[in-house]
Amino acid sequence: MRQLFVWFQAARPRTLPASLAPLIVGNWLAYLEDQLQSGLLLASLLCALALQIFVNYANDYFDALTGVDTDARVGPQRATQSGLVTHGQMRAAMVLSALAASLAGLYIVVFGSLWLLPVGIASLIAAYLYSGGPRPLASLGLGEITVFLFFGVVAVVGSYFMHTQLMSKAAWLAAVLVGLPVCAIMLVNNIRDISTDTAAGKKTLPVRIGRQNSVVLYSAALLLPLALTINQLNVVVWLSLWIATVFVAVWLISQLLKRQAQALNPLLGWTSFYSLWLAVLSCFYFTI
Repeated sequence: MRQLFVWFQAARPRTLPASLAPLIVGNWLAYLEDQLQSGLLLASLLCALALQIFVNYANDYFDALTGVDTDARVGPQRATQSGLVTHGQMRAAMVLSALAASLAGLYIVVFGSLWLLPVGIASLIAAYLYSGGPRPLASLGLGEITVFLFFGVVAVVGSYFMHTQLMSKAAWLAAVLVGLPVCAIMLVNNIRDISTDTAAGKKTLPVRIGRQNSVVLYSAALLLPLALTINQLNVVVWLSLWIATVFVAVWLISQLLKRQAQALNPLLGWTSFYSLWLAVLSCFYFTI
């Protein structure tokens, strides 16, 4: 039982709602057009979860392998670096999660669209290259952009396309509404780790631009989606939800300004659930 808990923690459950958020919106847009297929819905959710777990396991493995994770890290304990699992066990877990994502993706290709095959392959490669390879994307300051592309644009537009074989302005807008808050999760993580990443030579975006500019980006990632939906403020229910969400966003920003190092760990979970809430809110926005 304890070992299962170790693997559960290594999967970083605080980040998992963010992997579902874009799928919720993309599938909802298909539902509004009476195009939703339950098999594809379930396959897309499984694929997204498995891919996110693969990303997290790979990050755990490669950060331990390259010395980025040490006893000095300020974030939650990492399974490989702390010795709770061996390098071989983590590699096996990476393979299993990648296989699960691939099988779910294959179902989507067969019953959805063949055009999604290269998208799926690119997603798996990007998930690996985020932490692995000779020049990991995270160390090049490209982590947030990669997250926006694959957990925003690809996830939303792709999940809508797999049902309808079409693209729409609504899907592209939804990709921005959901993709930006998911980027905010990555920003919190990397802002927290600025000192240890700097020491390890890992040049994430916050390391490159500094904490102050990173806070500005975080604020924009939370608030810009709300700014893009002001055209529905004449609807009383939407106005109420919109104002409440603005207050939540401002509170999250205030917590980022006040907290340092380990004290930022809860903000990861809060920002993740904020991204999930914005996904639900986006579904309502496109319905009214």
